[in-house]
Amino acid sequence: MTSGEGSGKVSLQRANASGNSQVTQVAGDYEEHHHRYVRGWEYLRGVRVADAEMDLVDNAFVDPPGPDGTGQVAAAARTLTRSYDRNQILVICAEAGAGRRTAALRALRHAGVPKEQILWLVLDWDQPRTEQIPHTEKHGFVLDLTGYRTLTEDFYTGLADYQKDAESDSAFLIVLAEPSTWTPGTLTAAPVVSLTRPPAQQVAAAHLRHLAASREHWLDSAPLDDLLAPAAPAADAARLARLIARAKENGRAAVKEEFTDWRDHLENWFERHSREEDLRERALLLAAALLEQVPAQVVLAAADRLFADVGGRLPYGGALAGRDLDKRLATIHARPVDDESISLEAEQHGLPAAVLKYVWQQRPQLRPVLLEWASQISAPNGIAVRHLRRIADCLVQLSLLPGGTTVRSVASAWIENGRTAHRQLAVEVLETMALHPVTGVAVRKQLYDWAHQKSTSQELIRAVGDICAGQLGQKYPRVALTRLRLLAARGDEVSVQAASDAVGALAAAPDRRTLVLSEIISWAESTDTDIRMAGARTFLALAEAGDVLLPPPDEQESPGSLPTTLLGQLFVRGWRAVLQETTLAESAHTRLASWLDSSQLSDEAVLPLAAEVLRGYLGQVGAAALLVGSSTSSGVGRSRRRQLLDRLILEHVESPSGAAPVPAAGNQPPPLPG
Repeated sequence: MTSGEGSGKVSLQRANASGNSQVTQVAGDYEEHHHRYVRGWEYLRGVRVADAEMDLVDNAFVDPPGPDGTGQVAAAARTLTRSYDRNQILVICAEAGAGRRTAALRALRHAGVPKEQILWLVLDWDQPRTEQIPHTEKHGFVLDLTGYRTLTEDFYTGLADYQKDAESDSAFLIVLAEPSTWTPGTLTAAPVVSLTRPPAQQVAAAHLRHLAASREHWLDSAPLDDLLAPAAPAADAARLARLIARAKENGRAAVKEEFTDWRDHLENWFERHSREEDLRERALLLAAALLEQVPAQVVLAAADRLFADVGGRLPYGGALAGRDLDKRLATIHARPVDDESISLEAEQHGLPAAVLKYVWQQRPQLRPVLLEWASQISAPNGIAVRHLRRIADCLVQLSLLPGGTTVRSVASAWIENGRTAHRQLAVEVLETMALHPVTGVAVRKQLYDWAHQKSTSQELIRAVGDICAGQLGQKYPRVALTRLRLLAARGDEVSVQAASDAVGALAAAPDRRTLVLSEIISWAESTDTDIRMAGARTFLALAEAGDVLLPPPDEQESPGSLPTTLLGQLFVRGWRAVLQETTLAESAHTRLASWLDSSQLSDEAVLPLAAEVLRGYLGQVGAAALLVGSSTSSGVGRSRRRQLLDRLILEHVESPSGAAPVPAAGNQPPPLPG
């Protein structure tokens, strides 16, 4: 088995599961290769840390001294390597901005973990659970719990079991948390380092010594010498060092402008362009900032739209009126790039984001106008519809500023009020916010509440389905499927359709197919009636795409005997679960009949699967009609039915006990053969 991630080295982790099953976890990927069904969400996915970041960890780390004079991180890391009472877990507790992430990576390097075996965990869960934290042999994992206000008692106590598992595999776990979140009391003995913020000037100097040693003195000379307060976040110090390292030789003033978000530049520019005749150029500056590197025709049209939205009257003569493009671009400090596109970034790095931030903060009364304008130009058939992702990313950045909650509430209102022209941008904004490290936890919780609450409108239900089917489902499939289960369990037509469409979209990706299907079947086999029906309905919806979901014979693990593969076993379990639901059995037989009649599916895929499904269910109403077929059955379907009937009769004759009894509705199906 191989992995395409990183250097290609494969990291495996195996754990026992119920029913003599085994989970195989491939670090960095949701993939499993085994022949007994087990729920596919056992462990979180790990993502490798970028080489550039690890380079700074190894060569430019500033370790603030502890009480004994040695570095805090170095002292804490020794608890991971000492020969007695060694810990596999270390908690780094500090406020945001203290450099926790870098400290975690440094501690793992102190412990001897190779950089290619250090993984950042993707939190594809709604509630932290130690059972889902991997302990792959000789790997180090970083778990960032910053977004959680509280942790459950089970999480704290579960760390004791994780310590044992990690010790047996020589794995390490670094947990990042804020002091207000990490309150275990006596529930865990995991060592904690209360990290103090390193002096910002020292962090910047250390980074510059590694990135551009000849410019370290820039930090002590005007105009950069007063930019970093001693208590500034470590991230600010690192950012300043990066700006200095890549600056032009005479670019100190530009470094200061960019580091301060071009505040002085923008204050002066807006002061100089405050007359009524300057309003069109202000609109052009905002349009260029929102639509960085977008063709000039689109930017100019968007600027005119904004100008009109604030009450401006375009001059007589249309495109023939006014100044030439070059002069207008010079006024806003932009220039053409790639022939037809306009860029502020090319002249002054970081200016587009700074412009939007400045106007958002200085003109709060303009915020609803900006949001409405952004939505209108990106609506279906809008002038900037092809640049929806860029616009959504900009709005998400605005949502992080004071007053930024307006972005989320307005986007939600656009959807709920059924404003078709605004919906596309609103969904894109909420999806981007759900993936953002700052806003993600809260927005994912909002999606959960919408899926769960009975009062949620049909428009929001559809939006939840769309968001879960998109990038959220790609990065956080468990999070997405939990919300889709809630939608499917609602039972109404809109919710079921939204859930089915989204699950189908997720299952269409070959690398997620088995895992999505395993989750749906876990619903269909639930003891909870609503969840079980949700799973059965969703499985039937998935079964419509049999020609997409079933692999061709040359891709099956055991050609000619699909039910021996994991995917085949999952389909058998799904069909059996649906057949036990009295209200859905007829639909299940009809859908299975369509598989038998389909020329898009191979005999090797359909016949073994259908035989396995029907074994023990031949006495059920509808089974006979399925086997006999009808006048509308295809030629290939009639041939398959004869083969299928011969196979089942032969099995019945050869069985010493005859046919197996039909299970009662609601009971679990007979176990698959081992």
